[in-house]
Amino acid sequence: MIVKYHATRVTGALRRDIPGVRRVLIARTDGLAFADDGPERDHESAAAIVSTVLGIAQRAAAAGALGQFQLTTVKGTDGCLVVYAIDSTHVLAVVTDPSVNLVLLDRLALRLVAELAGAEAGAAPVRLRA
Repeated sequence: MIVKYHATRVTGALRRDIPGVRRVLIARTDGLAFADDGPERDHESAAAIVSTVLGIAQRAAAAGALGQFQLTTVKGTDGCLVVYAIDSTHVLAVVTDPSVNLVLLDRLALRLVAELAGAEAGAAPVRLRA
């Protein structure tokens, strides 16, 4: 089971190891915020948005016969939103500066997502490296 401790460790690892991370959000796929280090006033709307982005990206991956969905990136002039599927009920979203190294972000985030998925599946105790 994913608990707040796991979310805190993921947020800490991403912020410490990837310069330019501005926000880390873990949400449920039904649009409810689980953990969010962004402004308090918009936790639920941000969770709903990332859950919607996830749903659209999963449909696009399926329609394009791309295999199991891993991540999608929305890039704007002022930054990026990267959305990762954790499991069938959780999503990780990372908001970054426009200059962030997306390759390094993906390497770390995908590892952390795999560890979170293991926590959700009830695997052996998860030791998230933070």
